Amino acid sequence: MIDNGQMKNQSSLACKFVISRVRINQILSLLKLDTLIVQKLEKFGDPLKSKIITERMLQPYVNKSSQEQKALLNILKTLFKL
Repeated sequence: MIDNGQMKNQSSLACKFVISRVRINQILSLLKLDTLIVQKLEKFGDPLKSKIITERMLQPYVNKSSQEQKALLNILKTLFKL
């Protein structure tokens, strides 16, 4: 919504959804994950029946290098047969 001009910034997005700007920032930071990881996560569908993979599990990888993020993908493949 910010990218296509519907919302001016993260603060206006937070007001629209009645959550904090900090929470918006946390959610949007997940977009920094490698595209391949996001695609694999999407294969689980939405919504998940249980929280197999949590935001808390993914957050530490957001600002990591592509190579370090791919290590996460290997962990996910091993644990969840992606």
